[in-house]
Amino acid sequence: MPLSNTEPILVKRVQSTFLAVAVLAVTLGGCVGIPAQPRAGSDTPGMQVAGLSEDLIYEYLLGSVAARRGEGETAASAMFRAAQLSENADITLQAFSLSMDAGLYEQALELSDLMGKIDPDGPPERRLTMRLQALIALEQEDGVFDTLVSLVEILPEGESELMTFVAQTLGRQSDPGRWIELMTRFADYFDSRPSAQIALAWFGYRTGEVAIAEEAMSRAMALRPGWEDAAMLKLSHLREQGDNEAASAYVIAFLEAFPDRSRLRLTYGRFLAEQNDNIAALAQFEKLLEYEPQNIDARYAAGVLSQNLAGLPAARGHFEAILAAQPDEDRARLYLGQILSELGDTEAALDLLGEVADPELYFDAQIRIGFVLADAKRVDEALSHLSDLTPKSQDDQVRMYLAREQVLRESDQAEKALSLLNAALIDIPDHPDLLYSRGLVTALLDRIEDHERDMRRLIEMEPDNPHAYNALGYTLADKTDRLAEAQELIEKALALLPGDPFILDSLGWVHYRRGELEVALEYLQMAMEQQPDAEIAAHLGEVLWTLGQKDQAVLIWQDGQRNNPENAVLIETLQKFGQ
Repeated sequence: MPLSNTEPILVKRVQSTFLAVAVLAVTLGGCVGIPAQPRAGSDTPGMQVAGLSEDLIYEYLLGSVAARRGEGETAASAMFRAAQLSENADITLQAFSLSMDAGLYEQALELSDLMGKIDPDGPPERRLTMRLQALIALEQEDGVFDTLVSLVEILPEGESELMTFVAQTLGRQSDPGRWIELMTRFADYFDSRPSAQIALAWFGYRTGEVAIAEEAMSRAMALRPGWEDAAMLKLSHLREQGDNEAASAYVIAFLEAFPDRSRLRLTYGRFLAEQNDNIAALAQFEKLLEYEPQNIDARYAAGVLSQNLAGLPAARGHFEAILAAQPDEDRARLYLGQILSELGDTEAALDLLGEVADPELYFDAQIRIGFVLADAKRVDEALSHLSDLTPKSQDDQVRMYLAREQVLRESDQAEKALSLLNAALIDIPDHPDLLYSRGLVTALLDRIEDHERDMRRLIEMEPDNPHAYNALGYTLADKTDRLAEAQELIEKALALLPGDPFILDSLGWVHYRRGELEVALEYLQMAMEQQPDAEIAAHLGEVLWTLGQKDQAVLIWQDGQRNNPENAVLIETLQKFGQ
């Protein structure tokens, strides 16, 4: 065979071997002059390359290649021998990791001992952590306990993190419950250390030993009163159990005693918002800001909730405060631009949105500019602006369609909005957001069959989409006599999205249509408390009027008018009752 045909292969092999040996030499650092030892059964005297023995090079390369091929036991065994030959800490760590991955736990334990011999002056926590992992895998409880105690005693400053690490490591084992006695023993040994108690509490909750967890939690709180980490753990446990009432009661009592615990208050506020208890959530964020005015997370949450609850001046103040503290925060500009538009300050809104420079938010800002122009009755200008945008993805294209459709629909051009959506769904067939929007338009146009077809298709595609069930249920309740079917659809939506104010509004409306006025009133009041929306106000006022509470109905309608005087449902309701 001509040399020219074999040379590339030979060159590659030599280069690969040279590179591996170079890497090994760097790994070993100054570890040179290792005695050459021939492999068993070899007639060739041991050789040295850059001070490295042939056997060491062989075992290291074998371990590396086997690891890349996924041959775990071969890799671990070869690297184990390389660690013994090299007496090098880095190779020993590689061998330990491979041994643990391969399930060779006795070998891993031996490597932790080797680490102590080859690097006696190194950080003791390295060897002990290796030993601890191996002993846990071997389920040697006494060894785990003794090693853990040693670790805590040499790392007092990292005690809390270490105890959390151990609890979580044991909690990930196939049978974590078998370690509860060890964790209890550990917490008893360190009975004066709150971090040991909280580790046991976490582990007890994790393994279903709630009584043990609660007792440990009590000890932790007694040792460190007002400990926020412990309170966060308790809240997390109650939420996982689905006991929202107990979770709220616990946090309220804790925050009454320790009102400045900001992380817990922020978490609780978010929890309330998830439950659609928006007014209570807003109160928590505003209370937090009394203690930490510069808390940006609380500012954002308070601003968004204030806007949703029609508290526009307060919302404006929150986002202006964010921009004063962080002038480059373009997301706050988006929110503030919308708020200024809703307050009627169109030019200020346009100027602010025009300042958005963040590439990830630029398209959002341009869409928002279209809505601001539409809100100012500059509809043609809004449509032209939105049509001129250049989408960079299908998602952007869908957003452009939806924005233009919304402008058309809200400017009493529903037929044009429908034509646009028909074209959009030819361009992007069966897109869920486009289907949903076309369903809203066909409902507005009283094309019930078309509406139902789109919503049924959407439900078929996304059987867990609460908004599709709610939209179809509300339309059937509002525009047909299929009230039992409508109620079933709306209740399905509420099961998928509990507490949503707009679904509660729909449920209240279908009960009203069925003549169940008291039940309707209950649902509509819950909806209004969470979301002071003009359409909800229209429905609630109609129920109150029908019940004879006319003065209260008028007050509710007036509140709705202040929030959104142009809402079509509210306007129609007022005309219906001569208001």
